[in-house]
Parts: sequence; structure tokens; C-alpha cells
Amino acid sequence: MKPIILIIDDEPDFLHVLENYFEFENYAVKTAVSAEKGLELVAQIQFDAVISDMSMPQGMSGLDLLREIRLFDSILPVVIMTGVGTIESAVEAIQQGAFHYITKPFDPKDLVLLVNRAVEAGRMHRSLEQADAKHGQDDEWVVGKTPAITEILNTIEKIADSDAPALILGETGTGKSMIAKYLHDNSRRKTAPFITIDCAALTETILESELFGHVKGAFTGAISAKRGLLEEADGGTIFLDEIGELPTGTQVKLLRAIQELEIKPVGGNRPIKINVRFISATSRDLDAEVEAGRFRKDLYFRLAVIPIKMPALRERVEDLPMFISYFIKKYNKRYNKKVCHLDAGLLPMLAQMPWKGNIRELENALERAVLLADGDTITRDLFGFAPMHPACTLAQQKNASLKEIMEEVEKETICRALADAKGNRTAAAKTLGIGRRTLYDKMTMYGIE
Repeated sequence: MKPIILIIDDEPDFLHVLENYFEFENYAVKTAVSAEKGLELVAQIQFDAVISDMSMPQGMSGLDLLREIRLFDSILPVVIMTGVGTIESAVEAIQQGAFHYITKPFDPKDLVLLVNRAVEAGRMHRSLEQADAKHGQDDEWVVGKTPAITEILNTIEKIADSDAPALILGETGTGKSMIAKYLHDNSRRKTAPFITIDCAALTETILESELFGHVKGAFTGAISAKRGLLEEADGGTIFLDEIGELPTGTQVKLLRAIQELEIKPVGGNRPIKINVRFISATSRDLDAEVEAGRFRKDLYFRLAVIPIKMPALRERVEDLPMFISYFIKKYNKRYNKKVCHLDAGLLPMLAQMPWKGNIRELENALERAVLLADGDTITRDLFGFAPMHPACTLAQQKNASLKEIMEEVEKETICRALADAKGNRTAAAKTLGIGRRTLYDKMTMYGIE
């Protein structure tokens, strides 16, 4: 199947030359003389790549176009054509998600090679996205054995069919977005849209336009009216990720939308009724934000009718083997690998890691380990650990429980810290990141002199 691309440039003659060249290279080509017209085509057609000029005297720039595309499509490759004088803008475009840029004048062959790579990368990511959608996310993302997770699932079962707003709290990477989707998928709204908006990724003006929509001429660049996501999610769920980053002005409008279930588009006067369920998430301490005056107390109470607190990974180490198994299977499939073992003693080491990035950090670490593994075993060095320490010998015993393994590793770690500190307990406690009283208690428990 021919790749289909969109070329945007305000110079018709140059546009015609590129169109003929790419058609000769067996591409299906659509063209537009402005970013606005190009954006309309992107909304109608699934392109394999977009090539856009950076500077266009009238209307949106190539950078503006890129931002608009990224609001609804995170995968579509965008190649920016730029003059020598706008290299800095081109670099900014790369930072904002452009696939690459090419400076004018250029050899069309170079552009074709660049677009070939862009199409290949885009199709690969699109196929992975479709595969994930087809197979769905395993329940292992949200199911565990720890009491905290069991309580969360029980809460979701009770509230799933209500319209009560839910606020999901927790550190970055704890799976807040997965819980939000799980809640939607188990509700009576599951066949309606589930729309996510990242409150931290957009400026206040763009965020309000995305949430509430805008009328034609509401602001510079508003060349036509646009429905907001709260309206697009009719009958479904709107997930407001990182709600703690919401600008103060937008907080007032969102509060009204939740209370009245109606919105006013930016620049408009006519209220529009909405039928959505609100789920929010944040890694911030909203109590502290309210105390500091950065977040409205009334909005906080409206969002947190059902608060759900996600535990950190270090607080649910019993579930670590489940996550490890899930991610190894996932990346075995993705990279055609056959990893099925962990080095003896590696599991308790992983259980002791702080995992400040939580499940997301663990996934990234396991993806790298699976990809770099030479055989069927993930070794310590892939996680930056030294060769096996004597403290891990217990881990090789098939009948050793995770608790026993972790206690043995903890005991040996304390002994090493005390030895390094030449018996100075205060220094050893500081090295271990625990209080001196805690160190004394653990020394007594393990019989350490």
C-alpha cells in the first residue's frame, strides 16, 4: 500500500515540484498552501507523514501546526522544512515532537530519505498502538494482592456506575491513568468516549479551548469554531490528568462545569449542556496546594467526592513478582526475545530499590533488561548490581519466602554499613537512610553485635 503524505507550503510552484517528485517515488500525495488547510486534511485523512514549511506569512506557522496535531495524534511524524535563519525554531519543533527538520535549499533525494524513515517509524509505532488496543491492557496493571490495591478495587466496584467525580492521588508512575481507565471500563459509560487531557502540557488559553471549545474569532488563530473535549466526551468520561497544574482562572470555569454540567465556549455566550463523568489525577499534595492558595478549596472538594490513593511500588513489594512477569512477557513479545529467568538473588535486590518512578520506572528498567539480555536470563549487571553477594545465597533456596530473602539481604546490608563506618552507628544509620533508633531496633532483631 502506497504511503500517503501531506505537504504544506505557501509557495504553489515549490509545492507542485515536491508533489511530482514524491509521486514519482510511489507516494500518494495531498497538498495544502496553508497550515490551516493542512490541519483540516489531517482531521479527515490518516496520513503516514506530514511535511510542512516552518514559516508561512499568513496564519499558523509550522510550529503552530505541530502543536495542534500533537493535541490529538502523538504518533503522526511531522517533518519541518526551514530556512537557515530559523534553525532555532526547527530545534524547538524537534523538542515539541517533530520527527526531524531539513533546511532549504535541499536535494529532494535527501527529503525522500528522511520521509522514508519517518513513514517507517510512524507505521511501526501505529502498529504497536493498534496491537495494544486489540489485546487490551492486562488486569495485572491494576490487580494485586496487597490490601491497599484490594481496597481500591472494592471501591471501584461500588462507585463504577455512579456519576460521582473521582480523584486519584499518588506519586508519578503509580498507575493513576490505568486506574482511571479501569474505572471507566467497568462503568455504565464504558461504550462511550474516554478522553484524556494533560493539564500540565498546555498553556491556559489552549487548555480552556481544548476543554470548553471556542467560537470563531475568539482569539488569534481561531479561524473556525471548535467543540471542546467536554462536549466531545458526551455520555462518557473525561480524565483530567495532573489536575494540580490547572491554572487558577481555568479552575473557576471547571468548577462551574462540574456543578452545573454545562459549559460556555471561549468567546461564546450560549451555555452548552454536557453529560460526562469527571475523573482527575495528580501527583501533587492538593491539601498543601489549597493551603498555599494555589488550588481552590471548593474545586478540590468537588473533584474528591471519591478519593483514591494509589500506593507507591515500594509499599507493595509483594506485587513486584507479578509486575516483573507481566513486563517480561510484554517485551519478549515486542522484541521477539525469550527471557524467562532472573539471576539468583536479583528479586530481593529489586525489592529493596526505592523505585522513585514506581511502576513506570520498573517497566523502563525491565524493557532495557529484556532488550539487552544475551540469553534467557536477566542478570544483575543489567540493573547496575555487582556480582552476587553472599547475602543472596538464601535466595537460591527454592523454599525461601520473599520475606526471608528480604530479611537476609537487609541484615547483610546493615552489617556492611556498620563495617564501612568502623562501628559508628550514627554514620551507618545515615548511610542507610534510617534513624539511629531504627538501626538499633534492627540490630537487636537480627542479633547484630
